[in-house]
Amino acid sequence: MIRFENVEKWFGPLQVLADVSGEVRRGEVKVLVGPSGSGKSTLIRTVTRLERIQGGRVLVGGADIAARGLDINRLRQRVGFVFQAYNLFPHLSALGNITLGLTKLRRMSRAAARERAMEELARVGLTEKANEMPGMLSGGQRQRVAIARSLAMDPEVMLFDEPTSALDPEMVGEVLVAMKRLAAGGMTMICVTHEIGFAREVADEIWFMEAGKVIERGRPAELASASAHPRLAGFLHMVGHHR
Repeated sequence: MIRFENVEKWFGPLQVLADVSGEVRRGEVKVLVGPSGSGKSTLIRTVTRLERIQGGRVLVGGADIAARGLDINRLRQRVGFVFQAYNLFPHLSALGNITLGLTKLRRMSRAAARERAMEELARVGLTEKANEMPGMLSGGQRQRVAIARSLAMDPEVMLFDEPTSALDPEMVGEVLVAMKRLAAGGMTMICVTHEIGFAREVADEIWFMEAGKVIERGRPAELASASAHPRLAGFLHMVGHHR
């Protein structure tokens, strides 16, 4: 579904992605972990060309996202993106945030868009909040609206960029539950997160990034060995999740 081939990215003189390669097959969940500044968020932003690369290739469904003539807007409709800071429109209700893309991009009627939006709000447990403005919602509820907005566009893959990092601890669980349901339903996902328990529970593979490189990768059970994966074990200990 997604393939990274020797991806290189610089911000001025600073190289933030260095020869990154890997693939995400349809229905897989990949979780990216690592210290701040390791390139995790930059890597997933390359998938929708929110960040342009200077070397290598990124392919989605076999298509090079940098190819001349590629309809980037159509590509972005295939890929849902949930950001750290929600990115909801503050002047629209939860329902309005979801129906906007359906009516403007999918050309759905208002009635059909409303029905679709309500289905996704039900999916994330927020039917009763449909008419609430974002400012009246908790952080966890706003993030679940953001997830519902992405799902309403019927994406083939979902990207999550630290979706719980801006939340109070008591709100983290409700967002992770929504993400676990997606994973259980077979959604292709790449998640950048520090929620190691979540990673161990749902990931098909964890990628540990450091200094712009994927240093270690493996199935959650395989990464438990400190002797085989010393950098990852050290990171887990540092964030307080290593047992």
